[in-house]
Amino acid sequence: MNDTTMRLQPVVAVLALVGLFAISVLVGYVGGQAFLTPSAPAPRPARPAPASPEPQAQAPTPAPGPNTSPRLAPKSPDAIAPSPAPATGPTTTPAKPGLETGVLYRVQVGAYISRENAEARAAKLREEGFDAYVTQSGTLYKVQVGAFAIRENAERLAGELKAAGYEVLIAP
Repeated sequence: MNDTTMRLQPVVAVLALVGLFAISVLVGYVGGQAFLTPSAPAPRPARPAPASPEPQAQAPTPAPGPNTSPRLAPKSPDAIAPSPAPATGPTTTPAKPGLETGVLYRVQVGAYISRENAEARAAKLREEGFDAYVTQSGTLYKVQVGAFAIRENAERLAGELKAAGYEVLIAP
């Protein structure tokens, strides 16, 4: 071997190691991104429809104000139960406790890094009749249902969502 070849061998070896290191870093970065991006949750089996409609003999609830209805209207005429006609009276409603504080209680069903995952969860909730929406808070996209001035109303909705198999929390 000549003198030039002897000097180039360490340089070639160092360049090969640097190239191998760069490829390893790139593979690690791409693999890490795939690992850190949450996937959509596995779909749950559909719940069977109840055999009979729920009884309507529940305690009367106050007339809904803005953003107090947690569910959408039923989608099929078969699911519509007759409801009592609203009372005709004065158009002003009495002040409710909690309204003067301006705090609204929302039922949170999830928080996601990916907006697509949050929108998918909200769409599934809407399919099940819940009025779900997505809000952004920093880098998270939160899936929430309802906005209530009275915490008990939010707790009632949280119970319905828990019964449907969701993990929830009430966020002011």
